[in-house]
Amino acid sequence: MTLEMRELKGDDLFTLLSIVGKMDIKDEFVKIFEQNVDSEKVVPMDHKKKEPTKAELAKQEAEVQKRGMEAMASLLQKALLNAGKIKGDMNALFADLTSKPKKDIEALGLKDYTSLIINFFKKPELADFFSSIASLL
Repeated sequence: MTLEMRELKGDDLFTLLSIVGKMDIKDEFVKIFEQNVDSEKVVPMDHKKKEPTKAELAKQEAEVQKRGMEAMASLLQKALLNAGKIKGDMNALFADLTSKPKKDIEALGLKDYTSLIINFFKKPELADFFSSIASLL
């Protein structure tokens, strides 16, 4: 069974902040973004020089996507390691996002629940949320 999740909205911010706070990921989050900033693979564009070729732009875009996936994978791993701290909040959030009762979310089979977690972490709005937090650090 695949549960459809609605798009994240502004009111979800408070739930997400509570979950992030319980996960205690600030240090890891800062480290991930410092590694991305310090990466030698990303060279800032100097617009006084020649325009980048399509191949150079494609390579840079691929590198940005790779670093983004690495950051999200690290955050997902941290979330799974802290699952006990955030279980109730996550189940409540999933219930809200799917318009299902919390007890139905808690009763999901392992495959369906894991799929729900993965689909949640793939949400583009979640990436926007973490980018917003990163800009505050």
